[in-house]
Amino acid sequence: MTIAVAVVICGGRVLVGRRRGDAADAPGRDEFPGGKLEAGESPELAAARECLEESGVAVIVGPRIDLTVASSSRGPIEIHFHRASPVDAGVLPRPPFAWLPIGDLARCHFPSANTDVVGRLLAGGHAGLPSAEGVTADPSPHGSRDGNGRSAAGHGACHGPRRRS
Repeated sequence: MTIAVAVVICGGRVLVGRRRGDAADAPGRDEFPGGKLEAGESPELAAARECLEESGVAVIVGPRIDLTVASSSRGPIEIHFHRASPVDAGVLPRPPFAWLPIGDLARCHFPSANTDVVGRLLAGGHAGLPSAEGVTADPSPHGSRDGNGRSAAGHGACHGPRRRS
């Protein structure tokens, strides 16, 4: 099975959620948005789709930043981690996802398959990761637009809220 993960970074914050306590794998652990690829889907498109479905945040997915193999309750999984940026920095994620300062990742409890990515983020923030310029899963048929019909490309810094306790 192949999993795609969006590591969404904006303005020194990263999008993090928490798995349900009754999840088959890593219950109650923190996570970046992601999930299984659908038939014929690329990891980039899957990461964008899963992020939108899980958090309500449309993203632009860039290059793969890590590839790891792990075990799950359904057997081995290949996990593609991709750098991503929000299309609209003003969109608030749906719970259980929230914007978390990158430095706060040290207090999170991620599955072991996330160790390298989390370590890289903590070591240098997002400076060492390539920028996200690529695939997006856009919820509208004509792309994300502002009130004047211009593309809302999400330029500028994110100013999302701190993670709720």
